[in-house]
Amino acid sequence: MKSHELFAELASDNRLAILKALEKESLKFTSITKIIGATSPEASRQLNRLSGKELIAKDGEGYYSLTNLGRLVVSSLSNLETIANRSDFFLKHDTSPIPPHLLRELDSFAGTEYIEGVFVLVNKMTAIFDDIHVYGWYLSDDFPRFYLPHIEKKLKEGVEFRAVYPQTLIDNLKKDLPEQMYSDIEIRTLDEVRIIVNVTDRFGLLALPGPDGNVDRDHVLIGPDEKFIKWCRAAFLHYFEMSKRC
Repeated sequence: MKSHELFAELASDNRLAILKALEKESLKFTSITKIIGATSPEASRQLNRLSGKELIAKDGEGYYSLTNLGRLVVSSLSNLETIANRSDFFLKHDTSPIPPHLLRELDSFAGTEYIEGVFVLVNKMTAIFDDIHVYGWYLSDDFPRFYLPHIEKKLKEGVEFRAVYPQTLIDNLKKDLPEQMYSDIEIRTLDEVRIIVNVTDRFGLLALPGPDGNVDRDHVLIGPDEKFIKWCRAAFLHYFEMSKRC
């Protein structure tokens, strides 16, 4: 099958609904007809198309189910749907800094909120900062000095902080940060940082380069969903393991 042939089969709400329904259980014709709200001839036409591409199969008792190929295709749908739902974000941002293996897990963004405006973001972050109890990991091209009081407070509460910054930022950090705070935060460096990943036990945040090539702080994705937090942890650790100790 050619890729465009597969995409053609997915370009139908009814066929997608059938595939998703069969992911949960095998179904007979009448049940499928009710699920997609179609006439019998229309349901039959859609089932024949999916059967023709061997995405579904019917057994001797009349039950339709996904083939191995169909199950694999359905498992990939959530990633494509998230890309489509977040097309306004992805259209204007460079995803190349995202580790390749994590590009296959963009469905983790489904529960995120699209924040526009740096002041809106600062207010949002300030409001949720007190909810951090275990750790705060920051991969960024700049140090958020306006969060210093919050970070200092959380360090005293035993929260673990890690940070990865560009090498060019380190000298200024040593001057700007209180000596105790600098020693309490595990700071590492990379030659270049083209992505912002903030992840804590309460939320994750992602910012990517915009059209000008600089990290766009005015348009970010943020969310408390555990799946997104896990994704951000993986992204942070990818760069953390590449970084050097100061």
